[in-house]
Amino acid sequence: MYSGPIILIGFMGAGKTTIGQLLGQITGLPVIDTDITIEEQEKRTINTIFNQHGEEYFRNVESRVLRQVVSENAVITTGGGIILRAENRQLLKETGNTFFLECEPNVVVERLAEDDTRPLLKNKSLAEITQMYHNRLPLYKECATCTIDTSTLTMEEVTELILKRMK
Repeated sequence: MYSGPIILIGFMGAGKTTIGQLLGQITGLPVIDTDITIEEQEKRTINTIFNQHGEEYFRNVESRVLRQVVSENAVITTGGGIILRAENRQLLKETGNTFFLECEPNVVVERLAEDDTRPLLKNKSLAEITQMYHNRLPLYKECATCTIDTSTLTMEEVTELILKRMK
C-alpha cells in the first residue's frame, strides 16, 4: 500500500525517531535510523565519534550513510544536522517524500531536558539552541516535501498527517 522511502528530517527533539517507529508499524515498512546505522557501522556511539574525530568526520559518515539508505523502501529517520550539507539536501529533495517535522525550540529544550546523548546541545542555553534552530530552518524547508509542526500535536496526529500527504 505504501512505498517508501518516507524520510523524516527536523531539529533534535522534533519527534523523528518516535514518529518513524509509528509509521513503520502502520505501513509495514522497515525503519532505518541514520544515527543508529552510523553507530553500527562505526562500532561506537555518536558522542564518541564527535569526541574522537569531531563534527566534520561525523558529517562525512552521515552523508555516506544517507547515500546508502536513501533509495530504500523504508521509513528513514535522520539526525538533526543532516541538512547541513548541500549534497544531502539535494538527495532529500530528489527523493520526494521528505517530511520536515518542525518544533519550536522551547519545546525541544523541554523534550530533551534529560537527554545527554546530543553532543551539539551540551551546555547550550535556550538562546543558543534557538539560534542553531533558526540557522537550520531554511535548510530544512529547502528539501522538505511537506512541513508539519509537531510542537502541539500528538505523535499519532503527526503520523496521520504524514500518511495523508504522501505522494
